[in-house]
Amino acid sequence: MNILLLGSSGLLGRKIYENIKQVGKLNLFHNGKRKRKYNLERINNLKKIIFKSKPNLIINALGFTNIDLCEKNKKSYLVNVKIIKNIFLIKKKFKLKFNFIQFSTDQIYDSKNKRFNTENSTTVINNKYSKQKLDAEKICLKNNALVFRTNFFGKTKFKNFFYLFKDIFFNPLRTDTISKIILKIILQNKTNLRGLYNLSSKGFINKSNFAIKFAKKTKIYNKNYTIINSTRIFNVKRSRNMLMNNNKFIRDFKIKLPSINDEIKNESKNYK
Repeated sequence: MNILLLGSSGLLGRKIYENIKQVGKLNLFHNGKRKRKYNLERINNLKKIIFKSKPNLIINALGFTNIDLCEKNKKSYLVNVKIIKNIFLIKKKFKLKFNFIQFSTDQIYDSKNKRFNTENSTTVINNKYSKQKLDAEKICLKNNALVFRTNFFGKTKFKNFFYLFKDIFFNPLRTDTISKIILKIILQNKTNLRGLYNLSSKGFINKSNFAIKFAKKTKIYNKNYTIINSTRIFNVKRSRNMLMNNNKFIRDFKIKLPSINDEIKNESKNYK
């Protein structure tokens, strides 16, 4: 099986690369682990890497995720929408056959209370990022792709001082958990499934408690933070209640999902 992984230098893409690479029977192609091999915003480069890899599956982990920059940087549309549109243009023009996995975001949910959103819940456009991710979803679903709405965290560098937000609620997964789930889907030959799925941990937490719990688990807890509402910091409007109901994913893929507390506990081991 030939797999083309786009976004292999990103936080999620690197983890997906590491897990798939361990399976010898899977031929993995990518667009660079440290820096890009091709500028995929150019359709000819996109065509070149698709023709070179001859994929049975394309996994798109590309993303321009800085919400503030999305408001003023035109490149965000190219990365978040245009590349996807071009992939399916190439597929149609040259009559190619491959399955496609797209990672979307929980930023398109923003319920008025701490309600778990299903895939049929009303979506909300608070900013250009959420608009671009919804546009990308529509393109993917129109072309029979597999779309996962998710939020993830993984090993990164710490800052010296933090603002912790008490008004943003979510249920993310570790990048390692998501990458292992993707590998399991591949090995179980379920990449031909279609449609939209929430991919999240069980339970929920606000971002301030998430950060404090994580810091205490890693034994790096200190009081260099201030707990505030996010609206005091951000100029661009963001979602605040992004909780996802993952029952549809569990039902269709037969894969158990961990609790948010277990995810914090397991990720903290990478910092010890």
